[in-house]
Amino acid sequence: MSQVEITPHESHGRWKWAEWGRGPYTALSKVMLGPPFEGHLEFTTDVDGEPWHIEVTYSKSGFAPAASDPIDAPRLYEWDIVGRGPGESKASYNLSPRFPDMRHWETGESVNLPWESQFGDVEGVDVEYSPSNIEPERALELLPEFFHAIFEEAGEPIYRKYFRKPPHPEYSREWAHERYVRIRREWAERLATSGVLQKVMHHLTDMEGVKAELKIDNEEVINHQNRLVLDPASVGELLPGHSYGRKFEIYQLKNADAVDKDHPSYHPKVEVLVNKAMNDGEAWAWGERRSVVEEIEESLLNFLAWDDIPLSPDATGVYVADDHFEAVARDDPIEIYSDPTPRLEAKSDHLLLTTLRDMGDTAEQVAGAVATDGGARVGDLAEELGKHPATIYRAIQDLGDIIQLDAGQVSYRARKYREEIRALVESAEYAIDSYADRMQSIMGMADHIADCSPFQKWLAKNGAEIEFDESGEPKRMRIDGILSMLKSDSFETAQEIASDALYKWTRSGNDPLPLRRTLMTWKTPSGDTETGYVGAVADR
Repeated sequence: MSQVEITPHESHGRWKWAEWGRGPYTALSKVMLGPPFEGHLEFTTDVDGEPWHIEVTYSKSGFAPAASDPIDAPRLYEWDIVGRGPGESKASYNLSPRFPDMRHWETGESVNLPWESQFGDVEGVDVEYSPSNIEPERALELLPEFFHAIFEEAGEPIYRKYFRKPPHPEYSREWAHERYVRIRREWAERLATSGVLQKVMHHLTDMEGVKAELKIDNEEVINHQNRLVLDPASVGELLPGHSYGRKFEIYQLKNADAVDKDHPSYHPKVEVLVNKAMNDGEAWAWGERRSVVEEIEESLLNFLAWDDIPLSPDATGVYVADDHFEAVARDDPIEIYSDPTPRLEAKSDHLLLTTLRDMGDTAEQVAGAVATDGGARVGDLAEELGKHPATIYRAIQDLGDIIQLDAGQVSYRARKYREEIRALVESAEYAIDSYADRMQSIMGMADHIADCSPFQKWLAKNGAEIEFDESGEPKRMRIDGILSMLKSDSFETAQEIASDALYKWTRSGNDPLPLRRTLMTWKTPSGDTETGYVGAVADR
């Protein structure tokens, strides 16, 4: 099965050269300062058959001139070179000098730069780069082309080897890299509303030593900016061998409906960004950049795969090409790992299951009271339940790792545990034993479905059973759980379950019509049984 090629969006870093001293910087300063350019030049040039509009300007640095500089100015200039190419491609550079004993232009104090500790008592140049919609390697190729085109435009000679050697692979650093695919709006909406972002976040809440943050911005339009930020420990729990923190984002223009539905920007981007802010302020060496790209691409495609988004761009109708994303198949396939979230869910479910099955009556009462109150003190629980405090402490011991006790305050270690127990307590048929039995059945089924279809996995996950008629068509489906028709309830809604069933049924290669005509039965929060056709329930 082919996989879609992921395209670069933005990157940011710094290249360093000591081979030519300050030669490139000095040469550019001589040409740009004074007449005829007075520090500003614009022109268009051709690079490998592509037109690039080049603009050269200056900015004031924070450095005082070196003692040997023959200039009468308190501070040095830095040179900004910006190239704008086809579509929205862009390559921006800031060229700055480096030399021993650099001083602040105003205070005269030494500037704390790593240059001397890295290169020693030599001069050189530092180029900060920030390309958009091109690979950083391509930006490195464009730099000497732009640089020499400036001198050709000025009619001045220049040393042709400037910037044609690789920058220092270790001292040159990159601190941000982002890549993306563009997918159709309907797929992105599913990805955001019931997909991998929430699933990953939910499961990480049960884990110690990780940090993650989910931000949803649907104020103007769904998926305007929905993002999940993961620290390195979180990423390591999800993807084997990964070590960089990152942001997974779905981005939709606020005014996307103002453009034609056939325009690429009508559909959102799905992006993964790695930067130093997510990695304890640490950048990575230029020579290590490919490992960062590999992690970005693995996480992007795996997140899509875990939400059953097809990865192949061939006639799937999922991916939308734009000026820079071609929606073509990649040459080298990426490793797709099994979805770790069911495994994480199984761990937390197993802990909850064994705790519920083994606890006594008082522990069950404590579990219910803490779930509904959001937490309680031991003395208050003893008074509420009519028990001696020592009995409450023994019950807390029986509840084990799902409960935490801190300075006499009892609460659940993970929101998942509280939500599960609270839903049971609020239901009309509050029976932890029957819940534990049902969970055991579901977990037992889950052991045998790793290679099954999405619909079979859905049946196991939801504890559902389906009957077929003599011709093999679905006839009746029973959901062994409590569902509500009200979104305000704490229970899952029947509409969500029916819609998800149809989606997974279709993803398994089946015609949706027979399942839409299938009777679905479930329990309501009041204890009654309700029945409706899957299609009709899903459309409510």
